Amino acid sequence: MRLSYSSISTYERCPAQFRFQYEDRLPTAPSPALSFGSSLHEALHRFHDRPVPVAPPVEELLEILDDVWVSEGFRTPEEETPYREHGRQVLRQYHLDNAADYRIPAALEHYFSIDVDGVTVSGVIDRMDRLPGGGYEIIDYKTSRRLPPKRVIEEDLQLSIYALAAREVWGIEPERLTLYYLLPGQRMTTTRSPARLDELRGKVASVAERIEAGRFEARENRLCDWCDFQARCPVFRHRYEEDGPPRIRETIDEWVRLKREDRERWRRLEELGATIRAYAEEHGLKRLYGTEGAVSLVRRVEQAIDPERVRELLEPLGRYEEVLTVDPRALGEMIERRELPPDVEDALLTSREAVRVTTALHLRELDRSRR
Repeated sequence: MRLSYSSISTYERCPAQFRFQYEDRLPTAPSPALSFGSSLHEALHRFHDRPVPVAPPVEELLEILDDVWVSEGFRTPEEETPYREHGRQVLRQYHLDNAADYRIPAALEHYFSIDVDGVTVSGVIDRMDRLPGGGYEIIDYKTSRRLPPKRVIEEDLQLSIYALAAREVWGIEPERLTLYYLLPGQRMTTTRSPARLDELRGKVASVAERIEAGRFEARENRLCDWCDFQARCPVFRHRYEEDGPPRIRETIDEWVRLKREDRERWRRLEELGATIRAYAEEHGLKRLYGTEGAVSLVRRVEQAIDPERVRELLEPLGRYEEVLTVDPRALGEMIERRELPPDVEDALLTSREAVRVTTALHLRELDRSRR
């Protein structure tokens, strides 16, 4: 089996998308964001791919961008022009921040292929620099607009794979692992311990086992609105179907309208309730009257049990085990994280008892601007 950072992260995000993209090899549509990112990556590759440790002038870097610019995915020149100009701004700032410390990279756009417990993991490292002190820094460019939390960088799968590849391919332990966010012009740097790399091996093995077992369930996530495979996905399939009773869509639309009206009413109820409570507390009133009815204020106190105190009291009596229960939500989250062996996960899933099965309807707004 051959995997990469992209395929592993795709599987973890949505196994069904992995199947459509990597197993069925269905085509994906070009997009402005992908073309913009590819253009910046290629421009920076050529900017650093020089035999002398002197940065080319900024004008040359901008000419490089024009030479490598990818126009696929843009619907009109009016849509493309702002992206190109933004790319020029990003590269001007990049040159300002990096030209003075320009050096010949130790590696550039380096393809690697390593064995991780029987699974071939491959990828391309954007850049690796030799640090003044003798160590190495691996750098990967990102074109996301927002910086992620530091904990996300510390757990980033891509950087873990790169660190393992550096050890396997070059026999080095990188001192720095950096994601360079080009749009805000910020670097986020971390490291990887041997223990963290061992966790990576377990994750790769777990994903490989699930792929081999044919586990390709659809998993709704925040990137669904950008997915190229919605028409095939069981979550979104009905949106693209034209068969079936014509009135069902009318029924759905009426339900959505009423749901929105309910939402607005509840929002107004909360606003009015806050005003009533504030007035009652200010004037020491327990009941307020209008012309159509009265509102009573009832004070409720919620109490939480101290688990350590319960243990302290019941363990000496041999009764503590009687009050221990499995938290279904915590168990579900553990299964969702895909950290358990598939056989253990299946056993846990089959161990769950359905005491009562109900179906609820929830309104999910559609962002038409993304389709």
